[in-house]
Formats: sequence, structure tokens, C-alpha cells
Amino acid sequence: MRRHHHRIFAITGAQSPSDLTRRRLFGGAGAAVLAAALAACTGGGQLAQKSASAGGALQWWDQFRPLTKMFQDALFTPFTQSHAGVTVERRQMDAPDLGQALQVGRRSNQMPDVHSLAGLGTVSPAALVSEGWFQPIGKLADFAGSPIGEYVYDGIHRFNGEIYSFPPFSGRWHEAVPWFNTAMLKQAGVDPEEEPGTWDKLREIARKVATGNDGGAAGLVLPSKEPEYLRTLVERLAMTAGAPGPGNIDWATGAYVYDTQPYIDAIEFLVSLQKDKVVHPASASMGARDARARWAAGQAGIYLWGAWFIGGLLVDEPEAVERGVGTWHIPCPETTRNFVYSPPSSGTFWVSSQSKQARTAAELMLQMTTKEFQTRLAEAMDQPPALAAEVIQDAKVHDAYRKCVANFQDDVKIGPVPEVGNPGVWQVLAEMRDVHPNLGDIVQSVLTGASTDVGGQLRRFNDQISAERERALKAVREEKGVEVDEKAWVFANWDREKDYGQQDYAGR
Repeated sequence: MRRHHHRIFAITGAQSPSDLTRRRLFGGAGAAVLAAALAACTGGGQLAQKSASAGGALQWWDQFRPLTKMFQDALFTPFTQSHAGVTVERRQMDAPDLGQALQVGRRSNQMPDVHSLAGLGTVSPAALVSEGWFQPIGKLADFAGSPIGEYVYDGIHRFNGEIYSFPPFSGRWHEAVPWFNTAMLKQAGVDPEEEPGTWDKLREIARKVATGNDGGAAGLVLPSKEPEYLRTLVERLAMTAGAPGPGNIDWATGAYVYDTQPYIDAIEFLVSLQKDKVVHPASASMGARDARARWAAGQAGIYLWGAWFIGGLLVDEPEAVERGVGTWHIPCPETTRNFVYSPPSSGTFWVSSQSKQARTAAELMLQMTTKEFQTRLAEAMDQPPALAAEVIQDAKVHDAYRKCVANFQDDVKIGPVPEVGNPGVWQVLAEMRDVHPNLGDIVQSVLTGASTDVGGQLRRFNDQISAERERALKAVREEKGVEVDEKAWVFANWDREKDYGQQDYAGR
């Protein structure tokens, strides 16, 4: 979530079904997938033979391109210097390639020791835990007593009493940050400091940019090739229109809300941008990273993406940052502002069940919880670190990134997560099968003109995913004896104006 990047493809605790079928994720990959994944890993058609071995280098795979130098300088080098005989081999891949490589690596018993989950869709990490992908790390290193210990949640990082992962990043973020080309806005007569607080105002600015620059640039770029980008964008916009979240659930009733007016409004807002002819004409063929490159080349003035946008620019297109980049709060339909809701940050790195170097891997991962590393993480300007509120003011970051993180403090609240409130939920999520067309598929079909029945498609999807959850609930009750029902998705004590903290689960 490619996202090279990253979070739009990261596995989360959301209640959406996976975009990969369980057959693809846990079963047989075809020959084409196998060949592509092997090539993506090394460029030479072979997986690392030392992966998951008792000796040799500790293998680490992830998709965080902007963090490459920081990982080496602030994590791997200090650790290997203080641990004689330990070496680390890191492979950074675009998220889709990483997801394929992980599937192939698991089937061929050649998994890395540590890996992120990018490229595997939106299935809950609990599903992978239940399938035996990982091994626990809480008894190998003191994550519970670390500076981020208070952010370790049951059902997200801890399963059956064992810590499997931890949140190096903050949960207070979203993927729909309006990033803009400062020079292009000024040329179009737009004051970059004037916030477009509403959707209509953002449309107006996009029209001005599209008609007020010399190079024929578009008002904004909207990468529509990747349904997952569209899914997350519409979910965030729908929240600004009043939809609850995270998880597309009405926490008062436990019902899915994909077919409600906020989702319809969010999709129609994107359609309105196309009707205004302010969207880059090649958007339908772009992935998220492609779109960033087009934006950096001056082909569009505005791009809605995550905090990592500027970190990626500094790695690949630093001239675009020198030219001028800024950011605004996420706009809402009306002047009355609604919050965006995110779950507590999920685990980002996990130790493979195939690893023979689990203790070393856990000790290495523990270094990511220190304030020193968290400061360096902020300075990489990717997703905000878990301790962002403590380290951001002293960190050496671009002003636009610092403003982005400050805006998250205003715009984002931490919402409830059903699997934290009831451990049985993760088994339901693991049981749930894909439903297609899903939200991202629907948005893509509407933007490409393949469909115009927004409301009808959303109703069908909402009915289908509701039925699939009911089937999964029945299956885990009857086959596994798990006590869980629809009430696990009800949080009567949820206050839209506040974070939902760990203590609130006991009081629901």
C-alpha cells in the first residue's frame, strides 16, 4: 500500500476481506507467479539460500524504500557491531513483488527471518497467525516493557497471550493527505497557505491549477490502476462525510456501512473531479508510485497520499522537494469537520516460523522501540513513528512533514478494533473468504466508466460481506467451539470525539 509504497498494501486489523484469495495466499501459486516472485527477490531468479537457516546472515525483507539508509545506519550497523558474528541481509521490494515472494518463500521453506506483510492484501494478521506463519517474540525480548509497550494490543500484536509483533509506527495517520506543488499553486493564483477545508474548495483549486499553469498540467492525479489505493481513499473520504471507522462498521449496531450515504458521496466526489476534467488523463493506468513520479515531474498539482509521500520524494525525486511541496488537512464535505478513524497501529515486522534465528531477530527488532531509533524513524519521513508526539518537534524533518504529522493530531482518532474486544473475532476474520467486487473494485469500475450504479453495487457488496461474516461466525462457533457473535462488533461506549483506548474495552 507500488506503495513501493507500502501502507495501502499493508495488512491491517480492518474488517475488509483479503484481496488475495485464501487459495492464492495459503495454497498453490501458478508458475507465472512463482517465476515473477523469484525474479523480484534477487533479480537472478533464485531465493536466498540462507533464508530461515540456522547460520549465515539474518534475512530481512520489507518494502520501505525511504527507510533504506536509516535502517542500515541506525538499526543494522549498530546491532551487528555490538553482536559479534551477526550479519543482516535486507531486501527491499515493491509491495506486490514482496507479497508474491513471501507466498513462494513459504511454500518452498525459504522464508526470510524477519519480514513485513506488504503485498499480502488486507487479511487480518490473525489469519496468518492461525496459519502458522510466525513465531512469538515476547519471551525473546522485552517488548512489553519497552517505550512502545503501552501500544501492544491483544488481537493485533498479542495472540493467545504471546506477543508476535509490535507497532514501530503510530496509528494516528491516514492515506488521503493532500500534497501540493507549491510553485504550481502560486502560478495558478492559489495561496498555498489557504486550506481547502471542503471538497468543493479542493475541486475549485484543482480547476485553477488545471487552467492556470503554462505546462498543461492536471489539477490532480488519481491513480486508479490499483483498487487497494481507491479502497483506502474512499474509506477515508467517507469518514470525513460522517462514516464511522475503522473497519467500515457502525459501532452502535455492529453492521457494515458500505452502502450508506457517506460512501456514495465519497465515490461521487471522485467522479466529480473527473467530470471537471482536472484529473490527469493517464490516471487509470497509474499505480500509486507511478502517480508520485508524474506529480514530481510537474504533471499534476495535487496528490492525495500518505505521510510517506515526502520521504519517497527525497529518495527518488529530491528536486521536487526543492521546488516546493506542502500539505493541508484532509478536506470534508462541509465546513463542519468530522474525524478520520484509524485502528491502533498493527505489527509491521514479524519473525517467520521457519526462522532458526528468532532470538537474534527479536533482539534486533527491539531496537526499533527506543526513543533514539524512533527519532531517526521520524527523520526518514515515512509513516509517523509510534512515539511521534514525543520526537517530532526535535527531529530533523521537512516543515511539510512536521505539519502533516501535526494535522494527524487534529484529524485522526483511534477507533475500536473488534478482535481486541473479543479474541474470537480474529478466528472469524481468518475464516472469512474474499468478496468481489469489493469496494476498491467498485470504485475502479465507476471511475473507468464500466459502471454507473454506485448505490446498487455498494448495496450488493454490503449484503455479500455481511452474509460472509455470518457464515464465518457460524463456522467458528460450530467447528471450533468459539463463543463469538455479531455483538463483538458493537461498542456502545464509543465516543466519536475521543480515542478508544485499551481501558475502554473493559467498559464496553
